[in-house]
Amino acid sequence: MSIFEDISKTIHYAGRNGLRQTFYAAGERLHEKVGASYSYEAPALETLQNQKREWESLEERDTPLPLISFLVPCWQPDRALFASMLDSVLSQTYQNFEIVIADASQGPEAEEIVTSRHSEKISYHRLPKNLGISGNTNAAAAFAAGSYVALLDYDDLLTPDCLCEVTREIRRSRAEIVYCDEDKCDASGKRFFEPNIKPDFNPDYFLANNYVCHLLVMKRELFLALKLRSEYDGAQDYDLLLRAPWSGIRHIPKVLYHWRIHAGSTAGNPASKDYAYEAGLRALQEHFRVCHIDAQVTHAKHRGFYRVVYRPDIFTARDDIGVVGGKVVDRRTKRIVGGPMDAEGNVLFEGLRETDSGPMHRADTVQDVPCVDARCMEIREELQSLYRTVFHADYDTHVMKPEEDLKKRSVQFCQAAREMGYLVFYDPEQVKYDTEGFAK
Repeated sequence: MSIFEDISKTIHYAGRNGLRQTFYAAGERLHEKVGASYSYEAPALETLQNQKREWESLEERDTPLPLISFLVPCWQPDRALFASMLDSVLSQTYQNFEIVIADASQGPEAEEIVTSRHSEKISYHRLPKNLGISGNTNAAAAFAAGSYVALLDYDDLLTPDCLCEVTREIRRSRAEIVYCDEDKCDASGKRFFEPNIKPDFNPDYFLANNYVCHLLVMKRELFLALKLRSEYDGAQDYDLLLRAPWSGIRHIPKVLYHWRIHAGSTAGNPASKDYAYEAGLRALQEHFRVCHIDAQVTHAKHRGFYRVVYRPDIFTARDDIGVVGGKVVDRRTKRIVGGPMDAEGNVLFEGLRETDSGPMHRADTVQDVPCVDARCMEIREELQSLYRTVFHADYDTHVMKPEEDLKKRSVQFCQAAREMGYLVFYDPEQVKYDTEGFAK
C-alpha cells in the first residue's frame, strides 16, 4: 500500500470519526505495520508433486472429480497482469478446470494472450459489448461447463495448490460454497502483505463486512439461479452471497488467493472502493427488506464495514439471537479484560486497548461468538429461566460478586443457549467498566 493511499484513508477516517479516534486508530495501524512480519511461503516442490500424484491417481481410478470453471470478466486488461493470472491457473496441481473468459475489450490484448498460451483449458468468448462486471461475469457463466464456478479477477493470482485444497473441501463436505484466506501482493506479484486470515462463516460478521471476498467458489446451478446483479456492481459478490443459502458455506483456513494491488485495481483505488462500499450498503438494505427484518444500515467507522441498527430492538427483530454481549474494560488501564470468549473461556481480545480495533477490525465489529461475559450481557426473555438455573439468580436482580466464578458460568450459559439454537452476538459498542476486581 502506498503512502498516498495511507494518507487518503486517514483523511477519510478523520472525516467520519473525528480527530481523537483517528489519532488512536493511526497509532494502532502504525504499531501493526512496524511489527508486521508476514511472508507468504509457497508450498514446497515435494508437496506440489504429491498433490499432482494424488489427483492423477484418482483420475486413473475413474473417481468422479468436480470440474471447476473460472469465470473471468475482461475489459481492456493489462497484458502482463492478465498473462500472469492465466499462468497461475494453468500451473495448478489439480488440473480438472477450465478458464472461461468473457472479453468485452475493444482491443485484441486478451485474445492475443490467450492464443499465445495454446491451452485447451481456456474457453475464450468475445462479447459484443461491455455489460459491466456483473453482466460480463454472467455471460461467462453461460458458457461454463463445470459443476462449480469460481470468480476470478483478470489481474489477481492463485497459489499453485489453490484448486487442490478447494476440491478436497468439496469432496469432503459437499459444500455449495467455498472460500479461503487471502493476502495482497504488489504489481510484480512478488511482495505479499496484509493477510486476511478469516473465520469460518460467521453470519453477523458477514452482515458487517464482506470478509468472504476471494476466492469464491459456488455450485454452478446455484450461481445460475441467482446470478450477479448489475445494480450492485462493485459489491456484486456481496449481494450474491446475501441471497445465497448459508448452510452449505465452508472455509479453507489457508492463503490460496493473492489480491493484486496496482493503480487500476479496486484494491488500490480509494475512489473505486467508496463506490463498492456504497453498493454493499445498498445490498445489505435490500437483504433486510427481503428478509422482512426491520433494520437500518449505515457505514461503520472503518471503510468497508457496516453498522446494523435493529428496530425496535435486536431481540424483536432477530428471533435467532438469544444473547448480546459487549466488552469489559479495566477502568484503570483502559484495556479489555472480558467480553467475547471462545468455548474454553479465553477472552478473544484480551489486552487490547479500549480504542483498538484489532486485526481486520475484528475487535471493533459485531459478530457471533461462542460466549460473552455475564458482566456485560443482555438476554432475550425466553432465556430467563436458563439464566436462573445457571447463575442461581434472576437476570434482572443479579448482584454479581468478585468471588463468583462468572467466567465459568458465562460459558455454561452461552453454550446452553447455543444448544437451544440461539446465536450469541458480540456488540463492541456495549462497554462495561470493571471496577470491582473480578477474577479474570
